[in-house]
Amino acid sequence: MAATDASLTDTPIDHPAWMRRVFESDSAEPDLDRVRRVGARFLGLGFIGYPLVSITQIVAAAPLTAPWWPPVSILLSVGPGILLILASFRPGTAWLGPLALTTWGGYLLGVALWFMAWNGTPLADPGDSAQWMIAFCGMPSMVLMLIHTRLGLISLAVSSLVANISQQLGRFGAVNADLALEIVWSFVFTGVFLSVVLVAIRTGRMLDETREATYRAAANAAATSARDVEQARIDAIVHDRVIASLLAVEPGRPDARLAAQARSALEELARVPTPTEPVAGSARDAIRRMRSAAADISERFDVEVVMDETDDGLIVYPAEVVDAVVEAMSEALRNVLRHAGPDADCAAIVHIAPDSLSMAVVDNGTGFDPGSVAPGRLGIVVSIRGRLARIPGGRAHVSSRPGRGTTVSITWERP
Repeated sequence: MAATDASLTDTPIDHPAWMRRVFESDSAEPDLDRVRRVGARFLGLGFIGYPLVSITQIVAAAPLTAPWWPPVSILLSVGPGILLILASFRPGTAWLGPLALTTWGGYLLGVALWFMAWNGTPLADPGDSAQWMIAFCGMPSMVLMLIHTRLGLISLAVSSLVANISQQLGRFGAVNADLALEIVWSFVFTGVFLSVVLVAIRTGRMLDETREATYRAAANAAATSARDVEQARIDAIVHDRVIASLLAVEPGRPDARLAAQARSALEELARVPTPTEPVAGSARDAIRRMRSAAADISERFDVEVVMDETDDGLIVYPAEVVDAVVEAMSEALRNVLRHAGPDADCAAIVHIAPDSLSMAVVDNGTGFDPGSVAPGRLGIVVSIRGRLARIPGGRAHVSSRPGRGTTVSITWERP
């Protein structure tokens, strides 16, 4: 029986494909983006679900307003919810900010239209709800909390104020002294859910920072280990072969075997790669070189890897390709340090595929006008574009706008 229980415990649960698609995200994306993406899906379902569970209240309060308000208010709730869910399947999270503001704007518009649609008569029973949208006045705040904590709190204050005013007018025909208490209650009740969102966002950010530190430490350790191994190999050759050959030299005609031993030692030394010699190898080796080069430039930088479903140990790139991509990436990262500004964030993302190697170095810094770059700016012309142009299948593109950051795209496709 115990064996049976253990086997059941160790068996992974195979969720349906649709469930994995809805609640899981690309494993290569940052954890913070994953939290925001899944959170947007849940909240989008909330915007759609609230009208369904509030249908009784909507019908009961319909006599207080013009006939057009209930369907318009439902549309202003369901519409942004659908947009949130659909957009959450797009790459990145650049869509989240505009859509979060859209959900808040839709909510405020729905409540504002209630004042226009209200016919001026209060409910016969003040204990009922006069305005169904008050039930989710904190939902737009939770969406905004995914991107900006302070904006989420501001939106909750504004939404609670206008929603409770409309509720009191519909229930009593006027605003009474209980308004402040009801707003505080809205804050307390919604604050629990806002705290959950805030903790999830901070956890995702902490996981990203931890992973970045781990990658950086691993890259530094790998680079140090590789240098130590190579140095030990050189020391062994010098001690066992070179010095031994020199100590065996005696006056007179050299021994033929000693000459052969000396030639063998020199040939082995010649086979030791110099620090500037390109090292061909698997995609795994290329990734290690990129991460080591990024860590050498600054501890701020790390390289995120997106990979096709292929064993990276089976993909081999030409040495000159790996050299060109690593050196162009390094120049792009140095440019971020020099020109993007002290507060700029930067992401370096490499895509590994059997027949291609591509990378994007993106920052949200000060940016510049590429058309105004002087011919003497060798960093872009020579170190990035020129370096990729010299290898078959290679190309590089730099796009930027003042105040909008810079993107350096580095691509090689196997001829």
